[in-house]
Amino acid sequence: MDLERVRETVTKESMAKSRNRGVWKYQQMLPVISSDAIVSLGEGNTSLLRSNMLAEILGLRRLYIKDETSNPSGAFIDRGTTVDVSRAKALGFKAAACGWSGNLASSLAAYCARGGLRSRAYLPGQIDLGKLYQTVAYGAEIVPCTSRQEALEQLRENQNEFYPVTASNPFFLEGIKTTGIEIVDQLGWRPPDWIVVPMGNGSHITMLHKGLRELEEIGLVSSLRTKLVGVQVEGCSPIADMIRPSTRKRANIDCSFARDIAIESPAMAEEAAEAIKRTGGDVAVVSEKEILDAVKLLAKNEGIFAEPASASTVAGLWKLVEVGTIVRSDTIVCAITGTGLKDPTMARKMAAKNRVARQMISKYEPAAVSRRIGDTKMAILDTLQEGESYGYGLRKKVIDRTGKNLSLVSIYQHLLELQDLGLIAVERQERSPERRIRVFYGLTEKGMEFMRAQISSSVPRG
Repeated sequence: MDLERVRETVTKESMAKSRNRGVWKYQQMLPVISSDAIVSLGEGNTSLLRSNMLAEILGLRRLYIKDETSNPSGAFIDRGTTVDVSRAKALGFKAAACGWSGNLASSLAAYCARGGLRSRAYLPGQIDLGKLYQTVAYGAEIVPCTSRQEALEQLRENQNEFYPVTASNPFFLEGIKTTGIEIVDQLGWRPPDWIVVPMGNGSHITMLHKGLRELEEIGLVSSLRTKLVGVQVEGCSPIADMIRPSTRKRANIDCSFARDIAIESPAMAEEAAEAIKRTGGDVAVVSEKEILDAVKLLAKNEGIFAEPASASTVAGLWKLVEVGTIVRSDTIVCAITGTGLKDPTMARKMAAKNRVARQMISKYEPAAVSRRIGDTKMAILDTLQEGESYGYGLRKKVIDRTGKNLSLVSIYQHLLELQDLGLIAVERQERSPERRIRVFYGLTEKGMEFMRAQISSSVPRG
């Protein structure tokens, strides 16, 4: 970035007069991309809400919620995707791909659809279903992968045809930094004392720091006093452990939710830790129970339904206020980075705790399950009655049973849906002779009961 050029041309007044809104309002602080190549869905320009109820509960004087759930795909990540897909289009690519992250997959698929590019997503066996539904709806090709490393290898192998989009791409990152720039703009160019954000790969907090630092360097703010707080989940908190080494025993990193911040080897861990240290900030490590409590607290008191990884910031803020790290009179911005509708499984668990809602769900679910069990799923369940099996092996047996020429991707989609219904579960994993990880599935107790019911009844299958 040529900050000298930016310093000469960018003022608060020029920003205010820009015909662009959201991310591209700050186009002069972004990489040079032809306006003709820009692919936008109106990302950014998200609300900075003054909190009343939540601030009172936490005993804070000035708390703001940066509500990134209103971005086009429901997550802050759209800020980076708009810049990176625009870059891909400017370079003449006709397709783009990403790996492993459900939020990134759904965002990329949306922007590729908008820009007329094909999209591909290399995804894990476990993904929040809301993100999978979005990705499929936007028309992306889905390729199942057994590890993050495999997904990244696939990206590298196909980068001549598919522009590779990752959370650490320089162009992607430049879009992400607009979160910090926009916060300061919305506060009348007065930086807050604290900004609290979730940490997965470490890219968001790193780029928040870069955006704030550039505002100071070009003279739009006189002094940079904002301290950054990164929040991670217990059992997988590698960046937090770099700041505050922990003696806690590492738990299984396969979190039941908050998967987007449960990353064992973050791509930008060192940069994130440096950003926190340079600002005099801090970290917070929270449990999944504390995250779930924060989801409820935020929804009931501020009307914002956040996905677990996003609500972790509320849980982290609460911890740091209680220990006195954050002074109650400080000005604090808590970033909520993604909507709760991306994780319908978590939403269903919350609804099930309500007696009336639970009764409604119980009346609906048996019919819903039956309607969702078609011939292919039934063939998978029939096969698994004979014993556990893995994706490729299941595909051959299901083809024999149904006569359908099913792709491996289709089989994995059916497996994901059967897992969501609670009829099957992952039993174990083993490495094949080709050194690929095989994931073996088996029937759950609910699945066995369902199959027994099929024998003794004539429930229609669609």
